[in-house]
Amino acid sequence: MKKKTIILYFVFCSFLLQAQNKPNIVIIYADDMGWGDVGYHGVDDILTPNIDALAESGVYFTQGYVSSSICSPSRCGLLTGVYQQRFTNGQNSRDEDPNMELFKQQQMLPDILKPADYYTGVIGKWHLGADESLRPNARGWDEFYGFLNGSHSFYKAEKKFTRIREYWPIFRNNEMVDYEGYTTEVFTDEAIDFIRRNHPTKTETPFCLYLAYNAVHFPWEVPDNYIQRVSHIKSRQRRLFAGMVLAMDDGVGKVIDELDKQGLSDNTIVFFISDNGSPQGQMGNMSSTGPFRGWKGDCLEGGIRVPYIIKWPGQIEQGSRYDYPVINLDIMPTIASFLNLKKKSKYQFDGVDLLPYIKGEKSTEERPHETLYWRRGKDMAIRHGDWKLVVEDKNATADTMLFNLAIDKGERRNLYHDASKKVTELRQLFEEWEKGLAPQQ
Repeated sequence: MKKKTIILYFVFCSFLLQAQNKPNIVIIYADDMGWGDVGYHGVDDILTPNIDALAESGVYFTQGYVSSSICSPSRCGLLTGVYQQRFTNGQNSRDEDPNMELFKQQQMLPDILKPADYYTGVIGKWHLGADESLRPNARGWDEFYGFLNGSHSFYKAEKKFTRIREYWPIFRNNEMVDYEGYTTEVFTDEAIDFIRRNHPTKTETPFCLYLAYNAVHFPWEVPDNYIQRVSHIKSRQRRLFAGMVLAMDDGVGKVIDELDKQGLSDNTIVFFISDNGSPQGQMGNMSSTGPFRGWKGDCLEGGIRVPYIIKWPGQIEQGSRYDYPVINLDIMPTIASFLNLKKKSKYQFDGVDLLPYIKGEKSTEERPHETLYWRRGKDMAIRHGDWKLVVEDKNATADTMLFNLAIDKGERRNLYHDASKKVTELRQLFEEWEKGLAPQQ
């Protein structure tokens, strides 16, 4: 073998080793899946064997939160590691956000992964802006396959923007493409194809895949074969919902299987989270927030406490359970800290690196977060320790509630009139936090 060939061979092996040492990243974000919609939480009607297996192979969080009780702001928090109210109005549409320029300047996950040579892709629901300047490719992602808006038919898409938003186009990068199939299955197939094409031994770079299913969001549609597999459920509405969950669970299983087939499982981090809690009763007892009060759109536990799992071979012990509060804001800084990646932004992470807590490197009494905040419109909440203050401004009639979650996780007993000093303390903490937010307009 010639000397030049030998040198090139060792250079290639060096690049390959570097790629293999950097973990691949798969973030699976479910849509409107409540705490009571997964089997590993002790739910006995819903079938989620693959999600349950994921929980058993890593750590699951009994107090896993998201930074918003609705879809789009929650995704902002996930992909930035920053409370979205610092650069948005915390509402639903990025295209109409008066703080648009702040949002465009905010660094996202690809911005910190690119210097580490990651190849990145989004599959599924984007919901962070339909304007070309806000789409995934413009925000640093290498690939995009999916839809831009918040709700989409599981079966039909037009190659144009229509008045019926559920039929908006499916895109491959910035091109509208023909669509046929059931979105949950199609997004799974696209994810598998992404993994195969971007296998680090083929590309010399690790990958980050953000798989954002639109299951189990409205419209509630699913092929009959999934409904037949949950025929034990008597309620027609719950059976329909369980079929949609099962289709997504099958997809999660296929993605994990593909990582196994490609020999990537031992060097791939997998996150599974829902973007917010279940929607309230549009179709009776369809979905469940488990023992918690409140639904999607609420700052009560049912709107913001969700399934939350991390599988990280070599870093997290299998079958672990973590009981202190964590939040979706923690995903990005956990990745960044492990990879020693710098975040250059006017906003520092609000999330934290979870690994020292999960691995027991911190005191068992030390929490990742002493205080967590939520604000959407006139609704707000703050959790400090185990105390939680909630102000709901439904129909312009404010309802202020104080709970101690250590003894009342279901938020059934309002202590507002019994602990006025605690109410004042939490209000002051919240007002101090608000000083660092973008203006509400």
